[in-house]
Amino acid sequence: MGRWTAALSFLSGAVEPVAARLRPHAEVLARRWRTVAGGAAGAVVLASLACVVVPSRYTATARLHVEPLTPKAVQTSQGVEVSEEVGLLGSRILVAEVIRQLGLDRDPDFVNARRRVGWLGPATRALKRLRTATRPARDSQEDADADERLLLDVPGALIAKYRSWLEVAATADVRTIEVSFTSPSPALAQQVASAHAAQYVRRRLGLRSQLTGEPATFLEEEIDRVRGELLAAEGALAEFRGEHPTIALDGRQQTLATRLTELGRRLGEAEADRIAAESEHRLARSRSYDALPAVASNPRIQALRAEANRLETRHAELRKSFLAASPEFHDISAQLRGMRARLEREMARATGAIDSRLIVARGTEASLRSDLARTETSLRALDELTRDAIELDQGAAHGRALYEALRARKQEADLLRGMELSSALLLDPAPLPARPSEPRVLYDLGLSLLAGLGLGALAALRVEALHARLETPDDVRRGLGLPPLGVVPDFTLVPGADGPSVPSIAAEAYRGVRTGLGFLDPERPPRSVVVTSSEPGEGKTATAVNLAISLAALDCRVILVDAALRGAAVHRALGLPPAPGLTDVVSGRASLAAAIRGIDPTTGGPTAAAAAGALHVLAAGTPAGDPADVLGSPRWHDLLRSLAKRYDTVVIDGPAVLAAADAALLAAAAEAAVLVVRGHRTERPVVRRALARLRAVHARVIGVVLNGVDPACGYYRSYAYPFAA
Repeated sequence: MGRWTAALSFLSGAVEPVAARLRPHAEVLARRWRTVAGGAAGAVVLASLACVVVPSRYTATARLHVEPLTPKAVQTSQGVEVSEEVGLLGSRILVAEVIRQLGLDRDPDFVNARRRVGWLGPATRALKRLRTATRPARDSQEDADADERLLLDVPGALIAKYRSWLEVAATADVRTIEVSFTSPSPALAQQVASAHAAQYVRRRLGLRSQLTGEPATFLEEEIDRVRGELLAAEGALAEFRGEHPTIALDGRQQTLATRLTELGRRLGEAEADRIAAESEHRLARSRSYDALPAVASNPRIQALRAEANRLETRHAELRKSFLAASPEFHDISAQLRGMRARLEREMARATGAIDSRLIVARGTEASLRSDLARTETSLRALDELTRDAIELDQGAAHGRALYEALRARKQEADLLRGMELSSALLLDPAPLPARPSEPRVLYDLGLSLLAGLGLGALAALRVEALHARLETPDDVRRGLGLPPLGVVPDFTLVPGADGPSVPSIAAEAYRGVRTGLGFLDPERPPRSVVVTSSEPGEGKTATAVNLAISLAALDCRVILVDAALRGAAVHRALGLPPAPGLTDVVSGRASLAAAIRGIDPTTGGPTAAAAAGALHVLAAGTPAGDPADVLGSPRWHDLLRSLAKRYDTVVIDGPAVLAAADAALLAAAAEAAVLVVRGHRTERPVVRRALARLRAVHARVIGVVLNGVDPACGYYRSYAYPFAA
């Protein structure tokens, strides 16, 4: 149980930072769901139109089974590398051969069909042109392909079109290749796919013949040599008989002649056996087992090979049908490995006697040559004419026997090579397509839906990034989760900015702020309110001054305290001296009564502090060394509590939250805080950081004043704000 708890704790600890990072994006997508849905709907509509406009195309697929061409491939464990085979199947020369074979250059279904080019086609062609321009010369294989294409007289455009419809894919871990051809005509697709696979099988057989051609060439060279010797021997014998037509042999001479003739015949056969054994030895050494008579005529090996092909076909089918994890797949894999091992052992056993046969053939030939030499010794006792007749007759008989034996061996080897299986086997010819492969309506619609959702999400995030600034009260509600207390325009953008209407517009705007503040909690309005902002220059001092004046106009006892000690501006806005003020009162250098001054809320001019309806102002005072020491001292807290008891509302102009640490001290000491945000300028992440800092000290942020908005914004015209153009 403890392990599971620890694992869950670790997982939640790893997921939580990611979730926290993704949560704002999820909120943006949820808020702009119409943009996401519009992107998805647009993509689906476009895909639907494409499915209607794009003509139907059919794909036929033929399946090939390939065996390794080289000994190295035979030794590569269970599978075979088929990347080379895939390249051969897509080669231009093979494509040209199929085009010529089927007469596709005269087939209207092929010639009139459009080349299959995806949306990456132009970029791919441009990249190929660039690569061709920067490459100094083509390799020899490309030159050979070009030469053969010219010989076949097939236009390059038809080859490019053919290859655009052709698709060759190798199945993983098995010796199976799928050859697919797509065409507007199902019959043409079936015909071309089957013909392409069959032509590849024929080319593979030619490649195997090249690999096994060296032993065959050896036999042909020996036959040519023996034929020349035979013609010379028969010519010499005919010439001798023409010169001595009456020569006759006695009984002993006839016996020697017969024995020499028999030894010559047997020696020819033995020499033919030795040459054939050497040819098979060369094949075995090059591991070209299929060309060996001992392998090609072995029924056990053929049965094992057929069973291995059956298992490989079943293995490929299971792999293709996504059953690779099933017990049957693993059982077939084990059987296939065992069958291949048995086939290798059987081939090694069948070819193991070749060396012994070669040794025996060489020994037999040497023995017969020794007998022939002893018999020829007996000829020395005969007269010269008789000896010449017997030697010529024996040489002709030996050459004739050797020539006939080698011809028989060559015919047998040719027959075996003609009967042997190709290294590529056509497992399944292409069936006639029953339904179109393009367009795949459900697949395309699903893919377009996913793509549309992705594009819609990107568009929503982009729009959110472009509108990351707070412009309207709705942005304040959605982006910050706080109520907007009021909206103050940028008075330099108000129509007739120099006219007499601007003061009334300003008064109306700040009366709206006052009303919003009063409606937050009518029963228990906050007695002390800090007016702050995220960064300097957002208009917090003007908001604090005008809010205090607007509250004093209701005959409320209001005091405005300038606590922005680093950049005090209230006294400049009201035309008052900076000292004595807050710092002087807290330090004891001045009394509170001496530091407070009065302002007439109607005219904004100085008046006696004791006058009825006057706005009381406590300036910043003499600059202090460290404002945090002043605002964090107990005497400041006592002063704030005293002011909250004497006045209905204490309005405090504080510093910017992100510019000074004492802003958080002020907000924590006051009953409420109002955040001023510069519309169209301050970004939401900046405001969120300021709010996080205020909430970290448990400050009560009651609302936002949106300051300096553009009166020409369509939102304010729609809602008929008094300052809207």
